[in-house]
Amino acid sequence: MTAPAGLQLPNWLDAAALSHPMKRALSFANNHWTYADLHRSTSLAAAILADARGQEAGRIGILSANRPGFVFAVHAATRIAAPIVPLNWRQTSEEIAWQLRNSTVRVLVVDDERVDLASRACAGLPITIVAMKDLERASVLPKSLNGEEPRIDLGQEAAVIYTSGTSGRPKGARISYGNLWFSAIGSALHLGHRSDDVWLAAMPLFHVGGLSILFRAVIGALPVVLQKRFDPESMISAIAEGATLVSVVPFMLQRMLEVHGDARWPASLRRVLVGGSSTPPSLIEECLRLGIPVAPTYGLTEATSQATTLLPEEAVSKPFSSGLPLPLTEVRIIASSGAASPGESGSIEIRGPTLFAGYLGDEDRSAGITADGWFQTGDVGYMDDEGFLYVVDRRDDLIISGGENVYPAEIERVLRGHPSVVDAGVIGVKDGDWGSRPVAAVVWRGDPETAAANLLRHCEERLAGYKIPDHILLLPELPRSTSGKLLRRELRAQIASIEEMSATGN
Repeated sequence: MTAPAGLQLPNWLDAAALSHPMKRALSFANNHWTYADLHRSTSLAAAILADARGQEAGRIGILSANRPGFVFAVHAATRIAAPIVPLNWRQTSEEIAWQLRNSTVRVLVVDDERVDLASRACAGLPITIVAMKDLERASVLPKSLNGEEPRIDLGQEAAVIYTSGTSGRPKGARISYGNLWFSAIGSALHLGHRSDDVWLAAMPLFHVGGLSILFRAVIGALPVVLQKRFDPESMISAIAEGATLVSVVPFMLQRMLEVHGDARWPASLRRVLVGGSSTPPSLIEECLRLGIPVAPTYGLTEATSQATTLLPEEAVSKPFSSGLPLPLTEVRIIASSGAASPGESGSIEIRGPTLFAGYLGDEDRSAGITADGWFQTGDVGYMDDEGFLYVVDRRDDLIISGGENVYPAEIERVLRGHPSVVDAGVIGVKDGDWGSRPVAAVVWRGDPETAAANLLRHCEERLAGYKIPDHILLLPELPRSTSGKLLRRELRAQIASIEEMSATGN
């Protein structure tokens, strides 16, 4: 189902610049680039990266916050057929160094704020560091890049994106240009493509959800409004100024609603994709009340972002669903006895041309991929009789209490439904009698003295007894990644520390 090596297309940025040279391609702060501008800046960046790379065949790493140079580097790497490795700058130098070695990065593009971090991570490694400001300030176009325009081989590796690494070392997912192409086409077909669409990008570009926007935009010759970091006021302003497509995670959307209040949203806003973690039905209902075209999405790095999406017009009747698969993407549920019946929970599996080329070090694609091309996501869900997907939880997060399966996401969804809960996380704690027991942590904005009693009563009305949290702890905030995912390992450590202090009377 993946694009075969040798199948080539004209370079996407070259095509967009040829057809729409004066159309806006990128906005950042108060600066704007047309597609002609972006093509020139990318060509300049490509020359710098090609010179730094020399005859080496290694990949190009990018360690930077969202900024124009990141966009230049991504498209420049495409032009010189060099796979990129976008790196999470919130990691330690040791974590980054391991990923640099694992992915054989030979050139690392770094912004000013992370020069020291890059130096520590690259110590002892054969890596050339390139300052991102040099890509952004380059002005002389070399003759070597003025000849024949390069083409894109859909079977070639475009990027290595590291998964969050919930257990052990993170794994580098190898994403091909074909994956990116079919993801962009599938998303456009599912969401509807309009030539006047504008993508608003505040997700970190080192995540597949942020990076995929750059490719979807250039393939469709659309503008990207790039933000350095998430800021609800800036997001709302960008939407008011004409952004039509937005991709966020639940906590980002919640903050935007809090800032915007009950005011109506512009009619130009077409789709607000929300994914990355379980979306509370109460959040969907609030969006529908305010006329926000919310589109809950299920996606993952290995499927090049989107796999299924619920359209706004479907959210009224199926608010708990993550929608139908994108065109060319197949989704199925496998239970212990085989193919699941409608409504029966099981393992979510995906197949299609957006499916990654495997993990680094596993080039035969044996990890989680069946002989006939189905990828075992590790997520649990079910499909209704119309084919709509409902995601229950991560299999790795499953709590087995007294022989019963308890899904943290279900409990979290109920907890977030309480009007005084800002955020909620649930983990399983070992128990000698029951095997494991669910323990919850919440961010509470009411009277802390009444929190436990109110939440237990709230849960008793909505959950079976074995699903009710054994303890509910109040925290000022929950540990989340830059993509909004709950970091359960860190939450487990915090809860263990609190319970230990409580047991010793400290």
